[in-house]
Amino acid sequence: MWLVLTITLPLFFVILAGYLAARRGLIDAAGIRGITGFVFYFVLPLMLFYLMASSPLAERFDPRFFLAYLGLALVFHGLGMALTRWGFGCGLKEQAIGGFSCSFGNNVFIGLPIALSLFGPEAALPMALLIVIEGGFVMPFTVALLEIARSPSGQQWRAVLPAGAAVLRNPIVMAALLGAGAALVELPLPELFVGLVELVRGAAVPCALFALGASLAGFPLSEKVAETAALAAVKLLAFPAAVFAVLGLIPDLDPDWRKMAVLAAAMPVGANVYLLASRYESYVARASTVTLISTVVSVVTVTLLVARLAQG
Repeated sequence: MWLVLTITLPLFFVILAGYLAARRGLIDAAGIRGITGFVFYFVLPLMLFYLMASSPLAERFDPRFFLAYLGLALVFHGLGMALTRWGFGCGLKEQAIGGFSCSFGNNVFIGLPIALSLFGPEAALPMALLIVIEGGFVMPFTVALLEIARSPSGQQWRAVLPAGAAVLRNPIVMAALLGAGAALVELPLPELFVGLVELVRGAAVPCALFALGASLAGFPLSEKVAETAALAAVKLLAFPAAVFAVLGLIPDLDPDWRKMAVLAAAMPVGANVYLLASRYESYVARASTVTLISTVVSVVTVTLLVARLAQG
């Protein structure tokens, strides 16, 4: 258990440090944007491209793994929408954010570092695929729903363009896809590029986690605790349980890939949920609350899960 704590607790301590720094005014909004921009647009895309490009994608890619996780993510997106509609009486825009909360985790800033610490470089390929699923399919699906909800009747087809643009604007997803293409054609990576990645990759995890914590300090808490607790429970408990059960039915699936999928599903709600809610002015207070609550609770749930996964 102590070995597990040495993997998970330092990550959450850095998140806490960022949160306290922002709450005490040691870093302002401009500073948070600067750190986040450095990580999100430069360091993480470089690292993900390198990890994907240097992976044996053609040999190890398992479409059953990809499709099973994608299908489950969309199922839980629908479950979140149903809960938001029939449980809390919300409209389509709010349902889209509720579904997104149940199916989109913080795999870039938390899941990937834990997976690399637990499984080593072998975690790069499956985690990158899971990030592509969430950023390249689940998020655009949510954007399409939000665009449909605000489009005049008969013009819902216009939602296709914003949904596609959401993928193109996401540097993490595009870096993973380009890295996959480089791996498939066996593109040799220049030593200069490898040296650049080695230089900046050490900054990726601490900067990302610190920026995440600082960003959480600006998330307001709403009074709808029952709603947000239900959405957080679905994301932190029900989604990983379903992934564990369904992927266990796939014959000859790499057991480590199954563990990484369960870990990814158990991640707290990603900050993009709040960002989309703010952009579309829908479910903003609830989105901020479920992001903050799920991150706090995940200190316990993710630590316990990692302990279980480490036992084999």
